Amino acid sequence: MQRCVLGIDGGGSKTICALAASDGKIIGRGSGGVTNPNLVSASEIRESLQKAIQEAIHNHPEIQIEAVCAGVAGVGASKKKQEEVNNVIWQLLNAPPFCNALNKRFDPSLNIEIVTDAVIALVAGAGKRHGIVAISGTGSVIYGETIKGQKIKVGGWGSLLDEGSGYDIGRMAIKESLRAYDVFGETTHLAKLVLKTWNLNSVQDIVNHIYQKTTKPADIANLAKVVNSAASTDDESARDILRKAANNLYCNISAVTGQMDFGKDGAILVLSGGVLMNIEMVREIIIEKVRAEFSAITSIQLCREPVNGAVILARKRM
Repeated sequence: MQRCVLGIDGGGSKTICALAASDGKIIGRGSGGVTNPNLVSASEIRESLQKAIQEAIHNHPEIQIEAVCAGVAGVGASKKKQEEVNNVIWQLLNAPPFCNALNKRFDPSLNIEIVTDAVIALVAGAGKRHGIVAISGTGSVIYGETIKGQKIKVGGWGSLLDEGSGYDIGRMAIKESLRAYDVFGETTHLAKLVLKTWNLNSVQDIVNHIYQKTTKPADIANLAKVVNSAASTDDESARDILRKAANNLYCNISAVTGQMDFGKDGAILVLSGGVLMNIEMVREIIIEKVRAEFSAITSIQLCREPVNGAVILARKRM
């Protein structure tokens, strides 16, 4: 039997599960839907996790799962939400077919760890729980932690409230499209891209679309791709939206950095999430500002696979 751990990255758009051997090598991967408890029910979280775990271990019948770490958006400092996710994972693993792969000494209170998605992204990028991570995906959060235990979070209030997030960018795109229509009677280039993305006929249809129950925060956040596309063609309204998003994220990074004591060796800034990974303009504005203003930040790393941080933390619980 091969000794293994499960690392889980649960976000506001999707969930990734990695099956890793005891040496940290990832040997299986799976994906599922949303697991943020602020966005979906416990049954939906269970369904997403079940699918992701099943896909990860599907082709590995001779394994023994010894520990699990899940970094989940939306659990924050809420012990109740962390316990709820812990219980869902334990119920899944303790039932067929997963129970057949569990170490007989598996203890959910010791061998399952639930942290925020910010923690696993920090560990994936910095290699340890010491530094700052900026995440901008569906929502956004800036999180700092030191080896001495100091912890500071700015943002992470949920996609409807977070600044510099994909949702924030999408919301600004919608507002700009509606404003141009109201003031000038124009359907701008940006508005046309939004209409095309959602297969709508007119600007007025946008309002009806966003208030439909079927329209999810991730649908609004996905408009960040549209804004980035328009910005790449020198659409000034789109570029202005991205500047605002970058400046908002930088202000939050500044708020965290100014309160942290990283000692004489400084710390790494980790950038993660779909916006910071895929929208170069936002990323470059932040990098330029941070390098100019904060000597405590010794390097900046990109984290495309936060689930690797969950694997690192799970291995420590073997």
